[in-house]
This record gives sequence, structure tokens and C-alpha cells, in this order.
Amino acid sequence: MVGSHDYGYWAAERYRDRLYGDLRDGAIAGLLGGGSIMVLSLLYDALLFTPLATPDFLAQALIGRAGPAADITAQLRLVRIAMFTVLHLAAFIFLGIVLVKFFRITNIRKTLLHGGLYGLTACTTLFGVILQLSGTKVSVAPEWLAVLLGNFIAGVVMAGYLQTRTPQQE
Repeated sequence: MVGSHDYGYWAAERYRDRLYGDLRDGAIAGLLGGGSIMVLSLLYDALLFTPLATPDFLAQALIGRAGPAADITAQLRLVRIAMFTVLHLAAFIFLGIVLVKFFRITNIRKTLLHGGLYGLTACTTLFGVILQLSGTKVSVAPEWLAVLLGNFIAGVVMAGYLQTRTPQQE
């Protein structure tokens, strides 16, 4: 016979399992979304024959330095880019977890369009806030159209992953 205290235990187990599942799925979705932007920027830089120019610029923007730094060594530049990459992926992990919770709380269908709109708004807002906090002038930021398109694509990638991992809320 199941006692009344057993129900609370099982409910807590279900909640914990759902929470861990949401955190895992959100983190993976965020890594995929952030990774997609990284691949797009690397391809863009390769087409312009300027390897790592975009992540280098964004790393400079994050620390509040604008323009090329001629006095920096190649090793220090790579360390700065690596640190930016870690922060970029951490931000997208956070955004992926927020997206999972957004879908769960609002019961909105997990469509690619909803993911793209989330990427367009949430990712672009976070990017703008970071630029403002670092003191980087918006006029020296990468072209905003590229930022908007990249964030939209990242949102689509995140939603696409979440569609495959979690059931649709009808």
C-alpha cells in the first residue's frame, strides 16, 4: 500500500527529473545555437580572407577596446578569442535554458519561427546590453543586419533541437 508521504516523494522525483531534463536540453540547445553563430562568423571571415576577425573584434568589444590592437601578440590575441568563445557559449547556454523554460511556461508550440523570433529578440538584446556595459560604441559594432540574422538563425537552431528532444505542448 502506498502511503500519502510516497506521493510527495514521487512528485519531487518527477519535478527533479523534469528540471534536470530542461537544464540539459537548454544547455545543449544553447551550445548548438552559439556554435551555429560561430560557424557562420568563421565562414564569413574565410570568405573575406580575414581569419578570426569577427571573434577578435567581439572579444575587443567585450573588454571595451575598439579598433585593431597592433601592440598585441598573436598568442595573446588567441587567448582573448578563446576567452570570448567560452563567454559566448556560456551566454548561449543561459539563453537556451531560458528558451526551454519560456516554452514550458507559455505553452507556445516549439516552432522554428518562434525560436527565430526568440533569437532575434533575446540574443540581440543580450548582445546590445553587453556592448553598452563594455562601453563599446554601437557605431563600431559589426553590421547590425548580420547580428540580427545570426541571432535569428541561432534561435531557429535552438528551437529545432528542442522540437526533437521534448514533446510538443498542444
